[in-house]
Amino acid sequence: MTQIDLFSTPAARSDQLLEGLNPQQRAAVTYRGPALLIVAGAGSGKTKVLTHRIAHLLANKEAWPSQILSITFTNKAAGEMRERVRHLLGEDANGMWLKTFHSACVMILRREAERLGHDPNFTIYDSGDSRALLKRLIKEMSADIHKLTPGLVASVISNAKNELHDAEDFMRNTDAADPAARMIAEIFGRYQRELKRNNAFDFDDLISETVFLFRNFPEVAAQYQRKFRHILVDEYQDTNHAQYALIRELTKAVPAEYSDVDARTGEMLPPASLTVVGDSDQSIYAFRGADIRNIVEFEKDFVGAKTILLEQNYRSTQHILDAANAVISNNFDRPNKNLFTDRGAGDKLVGYTGYSAHDEAQFIADEINQQHRDGANYADVAVFYRTNAQTRALEEIFIRAGIPYRVVGGTKFYERQEIKDAFGYLVAIANARDDLATRRILNVQSAASVMPQKPSLPTTPSATAYRFAKPWLSSMTSALAQRSPARSNAWVSYSTSSARSSKPSRSTCCSRAFSKRAVTSMCSRPAATHKTKLASRTSKNLSSWLATFSATTQKAAYPTS
Repeated sequence: MTQIDLFSTPAARSDQLLEGLNPQQRAAVTYRGPALLIVAGAGSGKTKVLTHRIAHLLANKEAWPSQILSITFTNKAAGEMRERVRHLLGEDANGMWLKTFHSACVMILRREAERLGHDPNFTIYDSGDSRALLKRLIKEMSADIHKLTPGLVASVISNAKNELHDAEDFMRNTDAADPAARMIAEIFGRYQRELKRNNAFDFDDLISETVFLFRNFPEVAAQYQRKFRHILVDEYQDTNHAQYALIRELTKAVPAEYSDVDARTGEMLPPASLTVVGDSDQSIYAFRGADIRNIVEFEKDFVGAKTILLEQNYRSTQHILDAANAVISNNFDRPNKNLFTDRGAGDKLVGYTGYSAHDEAQFIADEINQQHRDGANYADVAVFYRTNAQTRALEEIFIRAGIPYRVVGGTKFYERQEIKDAFGYLVAIANARDDLATRRILNVQSAASVMPQKPSLPTTPSATAYRFAKPWLSSMTSALAQRSPARSNAWVSYSTSSARSSKPSRSTCCSRAFSKRAVTSMCSRPAATHKTKLASRTSKNLSSWLATFSATTQKAAYPTS
């Protein structure tokens, strides 16, 4: 569909938006009520329904763009939805909140962080940062005698936060007779204190702290309850308890003392209208805390809710859908949904049971070669597997069979070491309280120790990183120096005697005399014999790091041969 004519009448625009929709999709787009559950089977056009519902609200002047909050689970899905709505409405779509759960919570927390004892420029720790902090705490608290690992403790803490349990709640509910459980509870409390001292939230905090904010500051909750009049949630079957609680807080009735009068009706503002899209048959993230009861009990949680089934599939043939229906029909407590398509029966499914992983891989290779002989391109074939460990057998057989392939995945751009190092400097500038960023800076190798005599060419992502980072990295030294007065309280120190006697660590920073012991001393004690401003030291290290980064990535960005 092309962009609708914004100068046409609301009725004409509505008709344009409903063109090409099947009856169930049309009903989902036009329904108006307090709550709507759209049970969308696989390939049934749920994204189209969501975007057209948003466009329909705006085209009919039923809401301003700023009154719409649409939540998805990935930034990619949010971006795709934003582009689709813009394609339908043009610039009229600007101002909407089309975000993930976490990005929406970040925007709220940036505005209200001081109520929670944080600065607005707080740092967000990813899973790697959280595990690095937990690793240090486990070592300092001698918790390794209980065979506790950072991954295990991080998983326990994450599950507790997803259930909206803070460190105190967790301690109260811990089995006092279990020494390992008591130690985890102590680490949890210490971990939270370290986060607050560093002016940081971890990924799970973003949602749980927003729920805490709404529940403890009703005037803040009322502000967003008034603001968002229409809330839409995608993949509702994958929401956990914290995400469910966030939606519940936003869709509550505005308290009378904070409520406004609806200009159109003259009555008090009703609760926001909620639309969720999901399918209990596609709930596969229980291991991440997803609670299928959120979608199964939707009609109980939201009285007066309407349910619409999207059963027409636009992606698969009928043989595939029949097999899927036969398998999923064995599930209990699910809506009576039967997928169908108008694409025809298609080829029958083929099942094969191998005696080993290599036997399965050989069967796959033979099928690919047969399809290639029949005229199919290798690029049109995809192989899905459950775990990364299965790739070894597949790759070995593909190499023997001469089948070209590419394994999709690998280290994400923002998780690459050079990118995390660059952000370490930026975080040190923006958040002077972040101890983890300081430690990362102190352990970045200097140019002399990093640069080999004949540096190897970095990979393509490094070349991309160079192009991305060069414009703003070159100004970091002066920016950090200018911030040094604001960081005058961040004194670091080291003992001259220990620095002389200790051997330099493998990841020596800007001073060759720094050992791991000296670095630990610098980060834990405010003063000793010699005082040096962290800002000036970091500025010198940044210059060294920038020179190394530029030298090692320029060749990949601009190869000479």
